[in-house]
Amino acid sequence: MKRIILSTGILFLFLINAFSQDKEELSFYRNQIGIQFNPLINEWLLSTGGLRMIQTVSAIRYGYRITKNVTAGMEFDCHFPIFIHFGDQFHLFNYFSYSIGLFTRYSVLSEKRFQIFAEVSPYFAHAYREVWISGDPTPYRADKFGCYAAPGVTLYSKSRRVSFDLYCEFDFTGHTMLSYKVNYNF
Repeated sequence: MKRIILSTGILFLFLINAFSQDKEELSFYRNQIGIQFNPLINEWLLSTGGLRMIQTVSAIRYGYRITKNVTAGMEFDCHFPIFIHFGDQFHLFNYFSYSIGLFTRYSVLSEKRFQIFAEVSPYFAHAYREVWISGDPTPYRADKFGCYAAPGVTLYSKSRRVSFDLYCEFDFTGHTMLSYKVNYNF
């Protein structure tokens, strides 16, 4: 299954030139590159005793706008910690996880600068963790397939070259995350 997702993504990138466009006929940009870097506000950050650790999410994505309302593409994201404060009861560990997936987005009010959207993304994720202080010294590794749905809003600049997405991801494993992304449209 990993090979299928990776092969589909690579094939999609090679076919970008096949989706040529005549700028005079289109009223929207077809291609989009988005970046994300945001902290997660959760119990690890707000635990008793003050700030402990910030979990961060960073991502890069490419999207191709098939119609004015439908965008499809692929995304690579990773999660990693930034340690702030080490208390007596805190067990220090290192972790890194990444995922690669495809996404499909449907937008309403596509002619407006402010749009509402819903997005679905199946993905493959890999996680790695080491415990540095106390605990089992054996590294933990896990691979999984998952999917998330994300309703949100997009605000476009006047030129429509830059857009800002604010959305809430609902992973089908039960995790919820408020995120934002900045996109360049061309």
